[in-house]
Amino acid sequence: PLLLDTNRLRMGSLAKLLSQFGNVVSARLAAPAVATSSRGILKLSVSNKSGLSKRLDSTLRSGHDMTTFGLGTAASLASVERYARFTSSMRHVYGAMERALDASTSPAVAQLWHVYGPSLRREPSLAADLADVVEWAPGDQASDATCAYIAAIEAAAAADAADNGGRLLGHLYCRYFADLFGGQALAAPTRWALAPAVKPGTPRHYDFGEFGARRRESIEALYSAFNEAGSLLGSEHAQEAVVDETLRAFALNVAVYTEDGALWRDAGRGIANILRGWARERLMAA
Repeated sequence: PLLLDTNRLRMGSLAKLLSQFGNVVSARLAAPAVATSSRGILKLSVSNKSGLSKRLDSTLRSGHDMTTFGLGTAASLASVERYARFTSSMRHVYGAMERALDASTSPAVAQLWHVYGPSLRREPSLAADLADVVEWAPGDQASDATCAYIAAIEAAAAADAADNGGRLLGHLYCRYFADLFGGQALAAPTRWALAPAVKPGTPRHYDFGEFGARRRESIEALYSAFNEAGSLLGSEHAQEAVVDETLRAFALNVAVYTEDGALWRDAGRGIANILRGWARERLMAA
């Protein structure tokens, strides 16, 4: 076991690290509500107070299982094998979603994706991250829960094609907003937990470049784009279909996050790995 030099590592610092990571992985929007924090962005945004954006944000209360999201994220860091399986699932999901978004002819979907797709696209980064740990994920086969998620994305795309709906926007909101609000902060903990398999500069899929660096402005622009998409959809029924699909996407995420089981046990292991890796990095830098 790693022995911590208490002269170098203050317990207060460790407690702060654990608290901050807990806020991120449980999708709690950390206080204080300053303008650049996730909570502050939600509170101070103008565009999410009306239109489709307001409806979508309501799903954070009614459909987003914060506990499972937090435990599942921490559990994915329990071992390189579990991380590889989770990364494989996410690559399959994002690949299916991005292919559907690329092919969509729905005006509401196509307009938003044409503008923001280049900044949001994650599948190539996930593929590169998976390549780093491919020996722990032989075959890269989609799991049962992942296949169900992909089938739902394809069904949403088919329904949108039939009625010019915007159901794919629900999947876009569910995944990319989670990444922008909290996921970007998970890169360093992932490296701490799983080094040397996860190398410096990775995982890549949490890095949104300049778009992520200007997070507040980028999220506000996306909220505005969702409202424009809602106007293109027109009817209340069409907008409610997007909300329903968002709730479905959250439920599908829960299935993927919990599929490996042992959630509480492996979440504890993941947190322990993070703390050991963090301490090791500090000791090596001292």
